[in-house]
Amino acid sequence: MSKKGRPKAPELFEKGELTPFHIIGHDIQVALDNEAITGALIITYSAIDAMAALMMPENQINVRPRDFINWVEKYMKTDSKQPYQYEGIDLYGARCGLVHRFSATSRLSDSGECKVFNYHNGSEHIYKPSVHDDLVAISWPRFINDFFGAMKEFLTDIMKDRELKEKVDSRIAHLFLVSPI
Repeated sequence: MSKKGRPKAPELFEKGELTPFHIIGHDIQVALDNEAITGALIITYSAIDAMAALMMPENQINVRPRDFINWVEKYMKTDSKQPYQYEGIDLYGARCGLVHRFSATSRLSDSGECKVFNYHNGSEHIYKPSVHDDLVAISWPRFINDFFGAMKEFLTDIMKDRELKEKVDSRIAHLFLVSPI
């Protein structure tokens, strides 16, 4: 059992109750429990890539930027009262910066194609376009919580849409999984 009384991933695996969705949630939570915020953000962006891979067109093998952006546009929602609402290109640029440069900037932000994110531990996103229209202070707790909501909505769609379910079922075995021996 974990510190918070939740079963650990290996325990769930042994019971046959572990899915890639559980692993994603578990690993993000472990990073947060250990105050590894950057690690939790990297896992979250990687998980969005994984969700996009499950949803990409049938004849496609690799995730493309457009797939990531489409998944974000469809599923990543935050409270309507937030001053910043997620845009796929912004999250893709943030992902590229964090994963490839370990930076807030990316090729996309360098060329002015997306906003630059910095992260804080408050509860609200901060965006003041009249002051700086290409900079957003993202509440990382809200962002990660919004991702969990997006993943839940995606799972709901999988259960309701037979075609999507078949597509996901054909690809889910290819997602990363660590298993005990």
